[in-house]
Amino acid sequence: MALLACVAVLSACGTAAASPATPAPRPNEQFNQIVAGARSELELAVSWAPGFLDVGQEMRRFTDGFNKQYGLKLSVTSKTGLALPESAARTIDEFRRGAKSSTDIVIGTEAEINEMARAGALLSEPWQAWVKGLDNLKLIAAGGVAIQIQTRMPGITYNSTRLTGASVPKSLGDLLKPQYRGRIATTSSTALFERLALPEVWGQERTVQYVRALAPQIGGIVNCGDEDRVAKGDFDVLVYDCGSARTNQMKAKGTLIGWSEPSDGALLGYLYMGVPKNAAHPNAAKLWINYMLSREAQDIMYEQEFADHHLLAGSRTFAEVDKATKSGVKFYELNTDVVQTDENRGGSKSVGPLLQSIIREALAARR
Repeated sequence: MALLACVAVLSACGTAAASPATPAPRPNEQFNQIVAGARSELELAVSWAPGFLDVGQEMRRFTDGFNKQYGLKLSVTSKTGLALPESAARTIDEFRRGAKSSTDIVIGTEAEINEMARAGALLSEPWQAWVKGLDNLKLIAAGGVAIQIQTRMPGITYNSTRLTGASVPKSLGDLLKPQYRGRIATTSSTALFERLALPEVWGQERTVQYVRALAPQIGGIVNCGDEDRVAKGDFDVLVYDCGSARTNQMKAKGTLIGWSEPSDGALLGYLYMGVPKNAAHPNAAKLWINYMLSREAQDIMYEQEFADHHLLAGSRTFAEVDKATKSGVKFYELNTDVVQTDENRGGSKSVGPLLQSIIREALAARR
């Protein structure tokens, strides 16, 4: 706001020779301009990582609701893309090459969004100026490069047939017990363990010590979307997993699987949406993100994925977060501001490669 005020003052005090500044559109005018721009673009094309916003009839219902809400007839094409880190790398590469983006909207966690923003690949949008109901500015990523659309609760997915009662892991510390040796899977990314290394959470020393102790317990890698390998018994545990929503989806289909929030390392993360600077249909993309914050879209998301944003009115995820908080769980919030602060002090750059090498070496030793 201070910057906007500064710009306004400088414009008003310019020399007589300077051209008059074009007044900024009022919120409703700006919104109408975006709708008109989307209508002229005729279509929207997205390519997202598997397992994200592609459950059942989710995309079809989003498309129908989107077009109806704004009086559009846009053709929305969706195809399965790369995993989140690889998708972010592709977006950056396309931007640097001056090629059209392969997706009009990018999705990602705080890590991928921050990486793309640092490369200058994402549009910076004054969302709060025109998005109706965006009262909580916490949903806006640093620099206005993306918007949070979903709350994610990474934790521990476990085989509920093999692990019952006292054998169910309730903390990260539990996973160091001998009974889990070789029966634990983790994802290919150590990003969430890196978040434990934040000074506000565990700090680097404790985190490195823990991962050194955990590494011999790890028997393999499981990526997001492959949690059924835990249910089938390939592993007993996945940590950190990709969020409680995934296990809830599986339970709804009759899969026997369990999930727990680690009491000593509870993280609260988000799924973001942003628009590449080289998007072919930027207005349609911005309008789609606006729609994703609506109660209608949030309800569709929850019905299909068992996840919405806990800070939006009417959220059903809020009850899950609130219940855990009232039971004494302390959540550490992960957002783009946290990542930027950590990167500025060099935290993840130093600890990330170390954690990855510890796990790689332990897996190699098991072969």
